[in-house]
Amino acid sequence: MYRIVQISDQLFWGFNELIPLTSFKNFDELCEYMKNRLIYFLRNHNLLNMVDKAKELKLHNHQYKNYEQLYRTDENTIIYLCGSDC
Repeated sequence: MYRIVQISDQLFWGFNELIPLTSFKNFDELCEYMKNRLIYFLRNHNLLNMVDKAKELKLHNHQYKNYEQLYRTDENTIIYLCGSDC
């Protein structure tokens, strides 16, 4: 069960990945994974000043009350994780 998870943040809006939902137990794990993937992407593209900003990012969810709700979403649903500025 895969869904697109996208960061909704003033600086990093649009960064997304196709994620296997069953690989995570809760939103904290999913948020940590997305933050690490963003940092990895920025490092690989030599955007080192952006890496420092990404490390400060505090991702969280506003859409769903619990992680299990994600399993009932339509396969075309984009799951947004808000950044520090929302």
